[in-house]
Amino acid sequence: MFFNRKNWLSGYIIIEIKGQYPERFFDLCAKYNIPSWDIKKKNETIAIGKIKLSDLPKLRIVKRKSIYKVYFKGRNGLPFFFRHLISQKPLLIGFFIAIAVIFFLSNIVWRIDVSGLDEEMEIKVIQQLEEYGIEEGSFQWNIDSPAIIQKQLLTDVPELLWIGVKKNGSAFHLEGVEKTIVEKEEEEAAGHLVAKKEGVIEDLFVTRGQPLVRTNDVVYQGDILVSAYLNESEEDDEEDEGKPVEAEGEVIAKVWYKSEVTVPLDNQYLVLNGKMEQKHYLHASKFLVPIWNFENPEYEHYQVDVEEKNFYFLKWKIPISYINQTIYEAELKEEQLSEENAKKIALEQGKRELMREIPHDAEITDEKALHESVESGKVKLTLYYTVLENIAKKQPITQGD
Repeated sequence: MFFNRKNWLSGYIIIEIKGQYPERFFDLCAKYNIPSWDIKKKNETIAIGKIKLSDLPKLRIVKRKSIYKVYFKGRNGLPFFFRHLISQKPLLIGFFIAIAVIFFLSNIVWRIDVSGLDEEMEIKVIQQLEEYGIEEGSFQWNIDSPAIIQKQLLTDVPELLWIGVKKNGSAFHLEGVEKTIVEKEEEEAAGHLVAKKEGVIEDLFVTRGQPLVRTNDVVYQGDILVSAYLNESEEDDEEDEGKPVEAEGEVIAKVWYKSEVTVPLDNQYLVLNGKMEQKHYLHASKFLVPIWNFENPEYEHYQVDVEEKNFYFLKWKIPISYINQTIYEAELKEEQLSEENAKKIALEQGKRELMREIPHDAEITDEKALHESVESGKVKLTLYYTVLENIAKKQPITQGD
């Protein structure tokens, strides 16, 4: 089997030998290192056999040195198949045109399915997709990946709790889950307001419940600030607590935060200067074949953005993709900060980090640098902040409390 396949790939010729004892011609071929096979003797003067296409020049030499007549009866193998194919130019052109048309149509969005949402939300999602350029008839090459589309939809359609985007050939399938607004229960669960942080009470705004703390009291995490029992006193008269309610209100307290910030005095960073080069590639397996702009830009410092587009044939993704590589030139900037400027940057950085940690309605009333040092080319600050914020949080009363 392997022998036949190998000969088919290289091509072989069926020859007919005429003359007395024609089998002797094949013996002569063997002496001239011409392998032959499938030799059959049809009668006393005629025999046929097969030889490789590459041995044809040597066969002519053998023929000239013998009295036999040689006739070519057949040609088989890949070289003859391609030669025949090339001779059929109209068929070949039609074949490639059909492949090109199918390839072109395979990379168009033909269907968008949305499931799991009500009609109003489904229309909203489809309109949002149209803003992204995703609609029936649009080219898939200009469309972002399903992961990016999913992220954009969750950001731009706040009513969505989750949405899955799946691409199957020329169709997009979206399955979403809409956020459900849970109506507030008519009767809230009873509970205390407790301290979620340690602090000193600055002010109280209690609309329901029994306050157990006063201004300037020091409280610790977990302390009850407002009791759910309206007639509860600080002495905890357990015999007459009554029915608990849901304590409501705000307890503003001074809370202290400590932060350590380090800023280097020598800064190096890259800044894009607006110059860029675009290179285009075809990507197949581990190979990257440039198809446009073959020269590499002589940028000393640069930043590279890569965008990859997949190709489809019918519903299958073919293992060849298009890559658009954008190379931005960047300039290296070096900046030497004074200790004073580094300290200002450290204070701003510490404040930004604190703002991410505290509630948005909290107020920073004071900030102090407890310790300042310069070590190994870096300014290190230990900062101390005083913040006014609501430290109350609800703690439901469970059975047994």
